[in-house]
Amino acid sequence: MERRKTMYPYYYSPCQPPYYYPSAPYPYYAQNYRTFPSVDPSKFIVSAKEMEGLMTNASKLLAKMAESRQFSYNIMTAAQESNQAKVESLIQSTGINNIPKVTYNPDGLRLIFEAKGDTNTSLALRLRWT
Repeated sequence: MERRKTMYPYYYSPCQPPYYYPSAPYPYYAQNYRTFPSVDPSKFIVSAKEMEGLMTNASKLLAKMAESRQFSYNIMTAAQESNQAKVESLIQSTGINNIPKVTYNPDGLRLIFEAKGDTNTSLALRLRWT
């Protein structure tokens, strides 16, 4: 069986190279038909200010955990014993004014600091001990 002789090689496909078009038959222009609302940064600014407070509290708690071996040991022990009240009281004893939601598992501790405003701002920390 003899192949037909054409100006294109036998593997020609208009979707793959080599392209033999002198120019595309229909030029493609990326068009964006979506309209975006005007930007109002007021809620974003409020959220950023609330995040500063959350980060200050988280930083204070992390500093206490990093400096005090006994404090870290007490938190780990209480968490491994599933003593939620003791974990929360130890965290509250650091003097932070925004107490995080605390969850733990055998691998570590998860702290979620939430802002009290309506911006739904939160900061999640995950600390591992294994």
